[in-house]
This record gives sequence, C-alpha cells and structure tokens, in this order.
Amino acid sequence: MKTKNNVQKTATKLLALGLILVVLGLSANAQNLGKSLADIVSFNGLDLAMVDNSIESNSTSIGARVYAVNIEVETEEALELEDWMTDENRFDIYLHYFQTEQEEALELEDWMFDESTFNHSSFRFTVETESQLELDGWMTSDKVWNR
Repeated sequence: MKTKNNVQKTATKLLALGLILVVLGLSANAQNLGKSLADIVSFNGLDLAMVDNSIESNSTSIGARVYAVNIEVETEEALELEDWMTDENRFDIYLHYFQTEQEEALELEDWMFDESTFNHSSFRFTVETESQLELDGWMTSDKVWNR
C-alpha cells in the first residue's frame, strides 16, 4: 500500500513536470512562429509577383502599392529645453539629506587644563615588563617545516 502511494506520487510529479516542459516548449515556439510568419507575409507578394502574372499576384501587388502609398516619412521637431528641465532641485531627491553643515570651532575650556581633574589613581600609568620570548623545539624542527 505504501509503495503504491509512493509510485502514484512519483508518477504525478513526472506528469506535472512533463506538462510544464510542454507548455514552455509551446510558448517558445509561439514566439518564434510570430517572427517567421512576419517574414513569410513580407515576402509573399514578391514571391507571387516573380512566379507569374495571375489574378492572385496582381491583387497582392495592388495591395502592396496601396501600402506603399500609406507610408509617410515622419520628421520630428527639435526638442526645446525648458527651465524646469534643467533645475537640479527637481531631480536630486537626496539633496535635502546630504547638505553640508558648518560646525563651530573647538574651544579649550578651563577643566581641560586642571590637573586635579585627571589626577586619579585610575589614570596613573605603569610600565609593564614582559618576559623575553623563548623558542620551543618544534619551532625550529626540520620535521615540522619540511613536509
């Protein structure tokens, strides 16, 4: 019973994966199909015009002439800059956050010169002496460093 459930779950997962792959494949093919259809349609009139002068080819060439008449070359006017376009305050949103502040000059106060303020036992410095470093045997051993 347990094996049957596991097999069913696995089969369901494989089926779902297969469906996902099929849908992705169809969507990729649909995108490429749109491009290839545009290529076929654009060259269809030329192909028919080159084959023969049948009624069908004449109708497509007339249609092509109509489309060519409807195409106009557009020109745009030169863009003009207005005052608000060059105003940096409109576009620099961080300008308000990073304004430079001027601080007052530092001054020495009386308590900074008073020796009684700093004459505490916690501020007395003592010079510490350290014992000299010693080399251990492993530090100079060829067996350790020549592996």
